[in-house]
Amino acid sequence: MDRTDSLIEQFRALPAESDEKREPIAAMGDMLADRPDHPAAVPFLASVTADSEEYELARVEATMVLRLRPPTEADYRLRAGQALLTVLRGPDENLVRQYAAMALGPYADDPEVHEVLAAAVMDDFDRLVRDNALAALDEAGPSDKRIELLHRLSADAALGHEAVRILSSWGLEPAA
Repeated sequence: MDRTDSLIEQFRALPAESDEKREPIAAMGDMLADRPDHPAAVPFLASVTADSEEYELARVEATMVLRLRPPTEADYRLRAGQALLTVLRGPDENLVRQYAAMALGPYADDPEVHEVLAAAVMDDFDRLVRDNALAALDEAGPSDKRIELLHRLSADAALGHEAVRILSSWGLEPAA
């Protein structure tokens, strides 16, 4: 049994609402620093993230790992991005949705991810989801679609100032 299998077993052996469930997930994040496409860790983290029945803080920890240690291999990257999209689209707890929105930055070049982030930043009911979606777009960096979206957002009463700041940080002027 390798270290990842041991961590997965440890996670599954813990009580459903145990704060200790965050520890094996964080340890997997450390392992992904050296091996970002670990064949057991990435699917496990994606499944924890997307599982609305799983302990909320374990899911938050998994979203942070997927953000800070995004897979490099296309299939794993897609799987991780899809798990985060499932959360953002779903009726999950707002805290998990907020972290999922923030975690999508490294996946924003996927057209589906961009569309979901765009919808979230423009009109999600949770202001912190909107803020985190905007932070994810900023983290992703400039692209034609993101620049267009930020130009539209620059007229928004709540986030317009931040959209203008991001455009300026990218060396761009807001739309007139």
